[in-house]
Amino acid sequence: MAAAAMNPKQPPAATIPVLGARTPGLGRVRFCEARLPDPALGDWISIPGPAGEEPAQVVVTPQQVVLERLPRPLPAVTRRLTHEEIRRVADLTEQARAALDRALDVVREAGLPVFLTGLRLTLDGATALVSYRGGEEQAGTLTCTLAGALGLPVHAEREGPLEPAAEHLFGGVGRLRTRDDDLDAIVAARFDPPGPETFAPEGLPRIGRRVRTPDGPGIVLSVSTRHWQATVRLDSGTEVTVPIADLGPAGD
Repeated sequence: MAAAAMNPKQPPAATIPVLGARTPGLGRVRFCEARLPDPALGDWISIPGPAGEEPAQVVVTPQQVVLERLPRPLPAVTRRLTHEEIRRVADLTEQARAALDRALDVVREAGLPVFLTGLRLTLDGATALVSYRGGEEQAGTLTCTLAGALGLPVHAEREGPLEPAAEHLFGGVGRLRTRDDDLDAIVAARFDPPGPETFAPEGLPRIGRRVRTPDGPGIVLSVSTRHWQATVRLDSGTEVTVPIADLGPAGD
């Protein structure tokens, strides 16, 4: 499925569908090639990971990012989670939080020179993925120490300022983080190309556009796709958070 550009004035191009998803226990949005039909905001999907499948929720749809060529391969999403798997996500999240608390105590007691930044579980709950800041040489010791304390296999992911993982090529607002040798491979990468419409085709208000709210007209400052809300600065100068369903074009 090819993602269509959101700006109707943009000439059509062959594009690669890319979605952004948020994994419980991982702060960054992860970008993947979308190989499933019509992914929508809020869909629960399976992301292939280094230790197995991981649950994630779509927060950026292919309609919001257009790529004519990938700077490097991205993980491919091929399926949505089943209803049973979605119900399991809440339990996995709670288990991961408890495991992280235990892991922090273990690292402190062992005096390991690392800083844990997160812990999450694979979809089957069989493996813990632990992200940390510290030297690469600490990965083996950290893995063995935590595996014994948690009672399950551990996969350590080092976080560093250089060489981000492929799915983290994009920053929080969707701009590509690239190296010099990536530039000749990137033909186009953009989020929501500007157009005259107040709302994007899937219903999200565009940042910087004037809208009508129950409290009066104003300008959209930010949009939360997770909560389906927008922050609007009213003409009076007051900032309000409004459900997107309550917004309309200012001219109406």
